[in-house]
Amino acid sequence: MKRTHYIIILSLLICPTVKAQQNPQFTNFLFNSFSLQPAQAGLNKCLDARVGYRNQWVGFENNPQTLFISAHQRIDKISREKGVIHGVGVTLEGDNTGFTSRTHMHAVYAIHLPITRKTRISFGLGLGALQYRFDASGVRVLGPNTGIDPVLDNSRAEFAFPDIKAGIWLYSKYWFAGLSGHNLTNPTFDNIGTDVQMQPHFNLMTGRIFSGGDKLSYIPALQFKFTSNSTPSLDVNFWADYDDVIALGVAFRSEDAAAAMLKFSFLDYFTVAYAYDITYSRVRLGSSNSHEIILGISACPRNQKAGFVPCNAYD
Repeated sequence: MKRTHYIIILSLLICPTVKAQQNPQFTNFLFNSFSLQPAQAGLNKCLDARVGYRNQWVGFENNPQTLFISAHQRIDKISREKGVIHGVGVTLEGDNTGFTSRTHMHAVYAIHLPITRKTRISFGLGLGALQYRFDASGVRVLGPNTGIDPVLDNSRAEFAFPDIKAGIWLYSKYWFAGLSGHNLTNPTFDNIGTDVQMQPHFNLMTGRIFSGGDKLSYIPALQFKFTSNSTPSLDVNFWADYDDVIALGVAFRSEDAAAAMLKFSFLDYFTVAYAYDITYSRVRLGSSNSHEIILGISACPRNQKAGFVPCNAYD
């Protein structure tokens, strides 16, 4: 089974026509939205940080694992002039899958402009670098001469490229929608397979907050991900939140998994979110399920925050 896993991963990563996941995916995209949408920098009043880990397809040999850190902050000294808000942030993301690994690092800037008294639009840009590492040494292949392929054994490479991500975000206190693009430099990796290239990835996200009365709110949201040579993916979240203290949610990812989610706040400045994915695609034959945990840290006490879905910057 281990050898089969290596072959599957190899096929997904070096075959130019395969519809493969190049970027990490997150079940709880609302709680990790700044990593996905640079236009959110400065959306909250105070410094807002996230640290997270995703272990995908547990039990699958060399399964995808992702660790990320993000933080963003409003620049008060230049914000509020004519209603304009400025924000800056940083994102760092490391992803390992099989014998490949990727590290993304970005410095982010966003500007928020008023459209009406209750609606704003923001534009964000992230400039940074992508480091890609490939090491197929030790990979065993099946066939008449089962063992380590000498060509693969000498296949080791490391690349670094400039990288750009950008986004636009339209929002009010009770709804939000935005589009972002990642890997916009579209780098090509020479000497690995045939025409291996990081494709630009696009993310459309939208949602709404409904009041349930007595501190209860309901938040449906969806995320539509698409790139060239790949089947688009739709993620749907639905949360029931009580007073921004505890929330329960369910999620669905097309052709892949359903999930249960939990979020709770503690000690005024901290929030933890956990997601458990139940895989129903063919990957389930070689793995169990996926786990995702995110720690949120805010410089503002919980009773001064707008909630785990960013609200209007006028608040």
